[in-house]
Amino acid sequence: MCFRPAGAAKTQVCPNCGKKLVPIGGVYQKKCPFCKVDLTQYADKAETPETPKSPS
Repeated sequence: MCFRPAGAAKTQVCPNCGKKLVPIGGVYQKKCPFCKVDLTQYADKAETPETPKSPS
């Protein structure tokens, strides 16, 4: 069986062409493979999984 973190399946949507982009190896893509738009300027808006905080 394959176990992966719950946030591993989060996708990124290209703001130019609207295609869904899957993170490769847990890293979001920097350039859309379909329309070649630069996605680094939209990186802060990407949906990233939150890390649980440990109790103090």
